[in-house]
Amino acid sequence: MPKKFISIISFIFLFTASCTALYGANPTPIGLNSPGYNYSEANSCTACHFTSGAGGDHMLEAVGVKIDSTNTVFSLSGNGWFASRHSQSNYGSTQNTFCAKCHSPIEATAQSAFNNGFFTNTDLIADGKMEGVTCASCHPPHGANPRLGIFLFGDKTKVASYKLVPPDQEDLLCLNCHVNRHNETNVAFKRMYDAGVQCVDCHMAPYGQIVNSAVYKRFHDFKVADNLPYSCGVQGSLSGFTCHPSFSSNATLAFLPYLKEQHSDWWPMNPQKRGSHQLKTAEDYLNLWKEVQKQVGN
Repeated sequence: MPKKFISIISFIFLFTASCTALYGANPTPIGLNSPGYNYSEANSCTACHFTSGAGGDHMLEAVGVKIDSTNTVFSLSGNGWFASRHSQSNYGSTQNTFCAKCHSPIEATAQSAFNNGFFTNTDLIADGKMEGVTCASCHPPHGANPRLGIFLFGDKTKVASYKLVPPDQEDLLCLNCHVNRHNETNVAFKRMYDAGVQCVDCHMAPYGQIVNSAVYKRFHDFKVADNLPYSCGVQGSLSGFTCHPSFSSNATLAFLPYLKEQHSDWWPMNPQKRGSHQLKTAEDYLNLWKEVQKQVGN
């Protein structure tokens, strides 16, 4: 047996033994998968990072699980990636190696295509094998710098399989599949986009700092309203991320529905004036927010 191979085996044995001595055998999350999905990748990340938890790299929070340290048993936390649409992005018709480029990138193949109404070089993905938009879809393997990247298909354990995404360009990850930012014709959203607000600023808002690190924890359920005040930077959110500090969480929660396109043509605070007083400018939305603040209070 080659000496190099023996050395590698010895290192793995010693590393495993030392981890077991420090933390005990790593438990593996089981029974958390939604029917029809394979979450082995998300579970394997959690199994290795569980020792850090909220006090470390926040892997447990990001994935959406918690652990009973006494019994070393995992359970769903009700938030994080497991609670997001990214974890359940298979709709039957997307269960193939072309649609998977967005719906489950790890199962996709680069040669799969859809041209003139026909799939070419595209294979079906077996039932229960779809993983969703999982960790490795956006996070290259250890050793990559920066720690974000667009998976280009191939071996997810190789940095070469990713197009790395530098800081302040995180929107490239989202727009790789979503193509356009939502509500681009809405004047209030346009004002935010023009100011440089990115998808992650609201949908993956920072809510705390990782211990002994300059890196901030970010929500991984991609929900805005559920993550107030952080997702809008209103009263009570982190310093340095206060986009709208003059508004309360309650007022912001009540205001958010009026940002939707279907409500953009009328002023809800005075129904009698819906025909004459419309939401046409960013200032209109700001004034409406102020009225909601007065009505809802803190």
